[in-house]
Amino acid sequence: MIANNQIISNVLGVTYTPPIDEPKNQVIVVQDEKNTKAENDFEFARRNLYEIIQSGQAALDDMISFAKQAQNPRAYEVVGTMITNLVDANQKLLHLSKQVKEIQKAEGKDEATTNKTINNNLFVGSTLELQKLLKGD
Repeated sequence: MIANNQIISNVLGVTYTPPIDEPKNQVIVVQDEKNTKAENDFEFARRNLYEIIQSGQAALDDMISFAKQAQNPRAYEVVGTMITNLVDANQKLLHLSKQVKEIQKAEGKDEATTNKTINNNLFVGSTLELQKLLKGD
């Protein structure tokens, strides 16, 4: 490929300057085993709570249908208990999320600063000055 660039440079009457390899940003990820386990536990508990809530909602729908058909006070009592349990599960899910956010904030892992790479490269000058800078003149 360099030979092609040199041929093109010769045809155009300019000298070929190979591109300068710029240092690449390297991100080194260090995982703390304790944090990884805590994050895995959070995801596991969160997933379980979601499944419990979804299953409970389906069971509640069935129980409401049964209570309407049976017209039994005990069936309505069970519906009330199921509603209370689903509300508690939803509150536990919200509390779990709040606890994780508080832990991350205390550890300095705020969501706003986690996994951000900022590259601000600015050159003010002419193209001639830029070429001189790149050549090292």
